Amino acid sequence: MTTDPGEPEPSGPEPRFELPRVLQVTARRVRHAWRRPRNFDSELPAEGEVAEFLVETDAAVPTRALGPVLHVGETVLLESAAVDPTHYRFLGPDPERLRPGTPISLGWSGQEDAERATPFRFAGWDAERTVSRADD
Repeated sequence: MTTDPGEPEPSGPEPRFELPRVLQVTARRVRHAWRRPRNFDSELPAEGEVAEFLVETDAAVPTRALGPVLHVGETVLLESAAVDPTHYRFLGPDPERLRPGTPISLGWSGQEDAERATPFRFAGWDAERTVSRADD
């Protein structure tokens, strides 16, 4: 039981973790060399080919405990790194698992309801451009 007769401190503003708009996406296959993960086990192979998606946004992704992920259809690319405040690199294992025509969206790790849709679709590795806009 508390005996403090004072008023509770007012709460501050709620943090805003809105994802920025995606302006551009490019994809390619790259050779991957093993690196020791910092915080978790990686699903990337020790070495070999991985899918790399470079994403440009209209603002920085907010810093929070959850990291950004890129959804390519049903595949979630968990490995990400900021190249600069508005460019991010996402890596995913098994490039052949990605299906042509699937939509690309940006989200938060573990929060499927927080995805931000983009106008981009994965066109396939054999396409002239691996990523296309839905309105192209």
